[in-house]
Amino acid sequence: MSLKALSLRIKATTSTAKITKAMKMVAAAKLKSAERMMLGARPFAASTQSLFDAYLTPKEEDEAPESVLYLAISSDKGLCGGLNSRVVKEIKLGAIEAENAGKPPAEIMICGSKVRDQLMRTHSDQLSVTMDEAYTKPVTFALASFVTEQMLTKTVDQYTIVSNRFKSVIAQDVEKMSLKSPAALGESGVMDEFEFEGEKEDILANLYQFHLAVQIYSALLENVTSELASKMTAMDSATTNATEMVSKLTIIYNRRRQAKVTTELTEIVAGAESV
Repeated sequence: MSLKALSLRIKATTSTAKITKAMKMVAAAKLKSAERMMLGARPFAASTQSLFDAYLTPKEEDEAPESVLYLAISSDKGLCGGLNSRVVKEIKLGAIEAENAGKPPAEIMICGSKVRDQLMRTHSDQLSVTMDEAYTKPVTFALASFVTEQMLTKTVDQYTIVSNRFKSVIAQDVEKMSLKSPAALGESGVMDEFEFEGEKEDILANLYQFHLAVQIYSALLENVTSELASKMTAMDSATTNATEMVSKLTIIYNRRRQAKVTTELTEIVAGAESV
């Protein structure tokens, strides 16, 4: 590689390091706000989950559902490590389990373009609804309610939400939460310990929709926070790698320049001695 090519590569890598450092700072600034909203939503989601967990969470002894709808929550942008790939892997594992159990393929709803792009190559026939640009504005309960309405238009035996859960800035795990269909609340003995003002069936149907919306709202916030944390970590690593590469290239550049200067001086001295 010539000295000019090395010089251009050093300049390009230095510019890349500046960009990745700026992206890390932007992600860190957004992370604080996202984490605050996420932590505020966790008790909200836990309260409804504790109420419905005994009735809607599938048990190990239950038979495999005949029909399943997956909601895959991902990001619209990349540069956030393996965050979206983990969601894709979980969806594919679920498809393999259904195939091994002799069940029909599950339908897949997607919130976020990155998972859609990856699943389109292998599971395009299972994709039913895809939603992009869901994160152009802060996540709201109205967005979660809209996604819930789209899910409930599909009548299945089980709804499964797959998203990333935030643990710390350097640790985010994929989480899969499954819920039985609203029909599970119509079984005998369900919530008989409670008194209802009005028709019990209508109230339970509304509560089911509200509970699902709350869980989706929490999952969206968890995923946004995980995305920002993963992006901050990824950009920090990219900045470190670019800085190290600049240092190595600078050493190579200086050595080659010094060798070139030495060669030219030797040629000048040799020429002067021959005169």
